[in-house]
Amino acid sequence: MTENYTIEADAGAMMKAPEIEYKPARDFDRKLKIGMIGCGGITKQHLSGYKKGGYEVVAFADLDNERACERRDEFYPKAKVYDTHKELLNDRDVEIVDIATHPDVRAALIKDAIEAKKHVLSQKPFVLDLKTGEELTELADDAGVCLAVNQNGRWAPHVSYMREAINVGLVGDVTSISMTVAWDHNWVKGTAFDEMPHLVLYDFAIHWFDMVNCYMGDREAKRVFANVCHCSGQDAKPPLGATVNIEYEDALVTMHFDANTRFGARDTTLIVGTKGSLRSDGVSLGEQELSITMEQGTAAVELEGSWFPDGFDGTISELMSAVDHGRVARHSARDNLKSLAMAFAAMASAEKGVAVDVGDATCIEPSWLKYGD
Repeated sequence: MTENYTIEADAGAMMKAPEIEYKPARDFDRKLKIGMIGCGGITKQHLSGYKKGGYEVVAFADLDNERACERRDEFYPKAKVYDTHKELLNDRDVEIVDIATHPDVRAALIKDAIEAKKHVLSQKPFVLDLKTGEELTELADDAGVCLAVNQNGRWAPHVSYMREAINVGLVGDVTSISMTVAWDHNWVKGTAFDEMPHLVLYDFAIHWFDMVNCYMGDREAKRVFANVCHCSGQDAKPPLGATVNIEYEDALVTMHFDANTRFGARDTTLIVGTKGSLRSDGVSLGEQELSITMEQGTAAVELEGSWFPDGFDGTISELMSAVDHGRVARHSARDNLKSLAMAFAAMASAEKGVAVDVGDATCIEPSWLKYGD
């Protein structure tokens, strides 16, 4: 092998991008009817995805009845609005429940939905402790219903393509993943999110932990080292800078988050494997240019769609496919517990200043999610 101190690479030939099925599944006979519990701001994205996919939401429920009515009027004018989640769960037309509340009340709602024999799509992050998550997955199994998590980033076109390229072996065994996200998250100032100490590692980065979970497949993360910092000039209260290192037996993952990027926002992912590499880069989560490089050359991958709203179409479509075929959903709650275990380890590491074995941090301490008085 030739010495290469300047890390130059052969230009290589341009090739045609491998054709991979990355769009949401449509392999089911009937579209199940949806009920939505919790109608906060993010549900506009949920509902936009459902409308695009041609799905029907038949009922809404929220503690703020006016907000539930607003969602109904904007997206599904013929839907019913209930005052309580239990009234919605008693609606026999509702087959899937999208539970989009905050996590502190969500577990009880999921339990009620499972006991009502409804399939459930839970908002992310799924639970505040792994034991509760395991109990809910077992409850769903016993009830014969599907419990999935709305990790919509899995169906962002660039993420979905890279995941499937890895699954079919195009780049071989993954040896490293490098992720950098730079954006301005100061908009949270004055909102409930501004009171969350680990806003970046918990509420935002859970998507990236989940992507790593997808890319690494059955391989188990060993330990995590993370740190956070308050960036110079930031307006938001929580630390907006964070780095994460995840160690596998034969691979390394690095993440860098700069949520105080006023100018020049960027989202970049580089996945290196034994047979090739994948690179996605763009100025936002929805505008990504993707390439794949193998021995044969490099290909620019043309993608259709964007994370918002196609990711939300993907989560509901995959759930309906799983129900129709009687299989486990790819975004099942049980699989998502692996993503949460990494996120919990990262927060524990940032708190302690040491590496934390994945699985040792089984829950989130209250002080990690809300500043004290």
